[in-house]
Amino acid sequence: MNPIKDQFLLDPSIIFLNHGSFGACPRPVFEVYQAWQRELERRPVEFLGRHAAALMEESRARLAAYLGVESDEVVYFTNPTTAINMIANNLGRRHPRDSYRFADLPLRKGDEILTTDHEYGAMDRAWRYFCLQSGASYVRKTIPLPVTSPADFTDAFWEGVNPRTKVVFLSHITSSTALKFPVEEICRRARQAGILSIVDGAHAPGQIDLDLKEIGADMYAGACHKWLSAPKGSGFLYARRQSQDWLVPLVVSW
Repeated sequence: MNPIKDQFLLDPSIIFLNHGSFGACPRPVFEVYQAWQRELERRPVEFLGRHAAALMEESRARLAAYLGVESDEVVYFTNPTTAINMIANNLGRRHPRDSYRFADLPLRKGDEILTTDHEYGAMDRAWRYFCLQSGASYVRKTIPLPVTSPADFTDAFWEGVNPRTKVVFLSHITSSTALKFPVEEICRRARQAGILSIVDGAHAPGQIDLDLKEIGADMYAGACHKWLSAPKGSGFLYARRQSQDWLVPLVVSW
């Protein structure tokens, strides 16, 4: 392990296990990261005005290939929490284009977002906040431990679905219990039922192979700065083309 440990900038007096919060960035990656920062500072206006867009386009194409999607289906975010906040904010608003694929959106009083009791605390707080604005309910389905099989999990979770369920939201790999949920089957059932599926994939990149087309979620947020060990602030959001028309950014600029 020593040759691998030497590739990181970690304090040698600690044993670092918590890549799930912020992964440690390997020396070679960090050096390239700093080289780009220095290049930006050499000619800030020229770099941002002439080169940054093309560089980001190339980077996005490579990320999309890694995820098994098209480059115009994925965008960068600083982290999954920010990406899902953008989704939640949009779910409670009706936009001028009125282009919802799902006729029952935006969320209204009495609607439900079904989730599990294994979700990340920041996400629980975000969904509750936006539900207060729309009048919808954030329903945490209890998933007993131990989970015996993917089929048992799927059946237990789906017992929470009813005519008021408009969105299902769950982790791919949970932050609290490290369980890998069978999101493919949940997303398949949701598509058949006309329910929007949103997956928090913060812990998946770098731990498991990802093919977002195969998973079939309407939206999937992930982090590259955890187990993939990219520089901090490297997150993404995947959105199926059919779901993109009603997604308005949190910040509108260039």
